[in-house]
Amino acid sequence: MSTQSAHDAVFAEGITYFVFSFDAGRPLDIHKAAENLLRSGMAETVVSPQSGEVRVAHRYRDLVRLMRHTSTLTGLARALQERTLRRWVIRHPIWAARIVGRPFFRRLGPDREGESRRFGEIIDSLTSNVTFIQEAVAREQLINAIQHQAEKRLLRPDYLQSEPYLRLHLRSAGLWLTRINGGGLRAPGDYEQGIEADILLLIHRSGVMQLTIALGSPSSIKADDYRELAFASSEVVSASRVAEPILRAAYGRHTEALLEGVVGDWDEEIEAGTHWRRIQFERPSSVSSLFSLYADGISKVIDSNWGGDWFCYPVTFVDKVDCCDSGEQFKQAHEASLKNVILRSVDVADIRPEFLEDLMPSDSSLTRATSLYYNMSSSFEIRWPGSPSGDFYGHMQRLIVFESALLQYWQIRLLDRRVGITSGKLKEVRSLQVEAIFGLREYRESTISYGTARDIVDRLSIEWRNDRLYGHVLESLDQLQQLVGAAESARSAKRANALAAIALVVAIFLGLPAVDETLGIANKVNTDGFLAIPLKPFKSLASRGDEGTWIGYLLFLTGVAFSLLLLTIGRLVPRFRRRRKEAGVAWPLGTVTVEVRGGSSTGDS
Repeated sequence: MSTQSAHDAVFAEGITYFVFSFDAGRPLDIHKAAENLLRSGMAETVVSPQSGEVRVAHRYRDLVRLMRHTSTLTGLARALQERTLRRWVIRHPIWAARIVGRPFFRRLGPDREGESRRFGEIIDSLTSNVTFIQEAVAREQLINAIQHQAEKRLLRPDYLQSEPYLRLHLRSAGLWLTRINGGGLRAPGDYEQGIEADILLLIHRSGVMQLTIALGSPSSIKADDYRELAFASSEVVSASRVAEPILRAAYGRHTEALLEGVVGDWDEEIEAGTHWRRIQFERPSSVSSLFSLYADGISKVIDSNWGGDWFCYPVTFVDKVDCCDSGEQFKQAHEASLKNVILRSVDVADIRPEFLEDLMPSDSSLTRATSLYYNMSSSFEIRWPGSPSGDFYGHMQRLIVFESALLQYWQIRLLDRRVGITSGKLKEVRSLQVEAIFGLREYRESTISYGTARDIVDRLSIEWRNDRLYGHVLESLDQLQQLVGAAESARSAKRANALAAIALVVAIFLGLPAVDETLGIANKVNTDGFLAIPLKPFKSLASRGDEGTWIGYLLFLTGVAFSLLLLTIGRLVPRFRRRRKEAGVAWPLGTVTVEVRGGSSTGDS
């Protein structure tokens, strides 16, 4: 029995990681794909699970050069301050040749008062610049570095050493949600309390990709309002701010034309080395729309044929609640609200009691500090009062487990789809068999080191019916093997036909002496009656000497050619396919657009 609460359930701090799984439609060269994303300006950093080194985008080369030059100038200022210029010149002869003799040095006096203090200020300023650059780059590297530390703890070392994927940190996006801190609605044109959403990308060698949008929620928001924010398709985004490289990658040369009809402007200032576009939506947009923008850009940059198929799995963390003193008190006071947040799509008040128990996932947390609920569509973890605060590293330890489950699911799903649409060409079939060998091996051998985390992956695999897909893939591969066997048989038959053709050619070239011998024999035969009739043509040719032999040989070649023509007549006659005629007449104004809102549909032409 739950007690009636006198207050609303309020979540103080929280974040949802929307994990979008999609694929390139084919295996990927992950290093080439990452290189293209870094060069395009979409990605900022990349990390390999094999080495753990976080590499930066190519635009950071200018910062590296600036940092080196700044360090050199700092050494020059220190040499002037300490009267050790000669030593600095020996170490940096090229720099010395560039700057010696400039007015700056002619103004320097050997004992001028205040010079030491001025050089000290220059050194401090240059050192401060170097420190600023280092800290800025370190902040960009931090997310990928934390991800690598978390995956080292959870995933098998041999799996990581095989470098099955790369992780990239893409340019972030600014979002203004319809809800603000405290749960109120945002007023039109209000750009306060914006949220910076980190965009993370995982590229797997199989072609599977995961784009994760980390979206923090407004503070002190009611549980019922928080429930709406946990859907990627919910129209909860009033405005967004996107970097120019993302828009250029998605829209290409049509970027300006496509943005003309959108309410918004380019920011005047350049930030992070690029321009940013702030877009105000007349009707609220969604997180899934932001994903589509990034996915379109990614697919074009890496030259993949993404078909638009994706699956979103939200992983929500509530790190602090604003009501109740303990988890037990919260569960008793807000039982219905908690269940609604966990189930998301349906209100528990509308569910029959006999079905509610089967729909509600159990609490899978090992400790009393948190509660974890997950099912095939989402995950929800709440941290109770009195427990240590949550952080990004803790989130990653949980998120990587769900990533692994999603990777297995989407890999087996991609294999099933690719096997189903194969053209049957022998080269393609063999390539698909090799791909399936590695993909199925990764599916069979769990990548998770810990048993409790593996239990989560196994349970989700059961709910997603991975075994059914796995069995279907194996059955399809058996059929492909039969196809390969049939192709090999056909190839053997072709070899036999080729050898027969070669023998025929040899017989043709050796046929002239044989024809001469045949005519000679026919000319020597003396017979009358019925048996003499077939010999008459041969005798006639034999009587003409060498000319008759040549005519007989040409007749022999004509007969062989005619026989070959009869055998291949089916291939020589072209097969014309009638073009399919579409039913009806195309309407010049196009097709009516149907939008579904809350279960009812509206049509706009």
